[in-house]
Amino acid sequence: MDRESIIKAIGVETAKASPPVAVVAHQAVNGWTMSHTLTALTIVYVAAQLGYLLWKWRNERAERIAKQAACEVAQ
Repeated sequence: MDRESIIKAIGVETAKASPPVAVVAHQAVNGWTMSHTLTALTIVYVAAQLGYLLWKWRNERAERIAKQAACEVAQ
């Protein structure tokens, strides 16, 4: 990699990291501890995983139903 692309990559990664850093800094100033932050992030993560799993199960069920309907039509 040349110097210009390295500087660009560092800038992009810094921009990606700045929102979480700003949130943690704001919470620390307002009395939130890292424990509170980690608890909130864990809750958000679990909720996102649950949403994804429910979406995945719903799509798999729809695919199963479509496959069964296609088999019944073919017979």
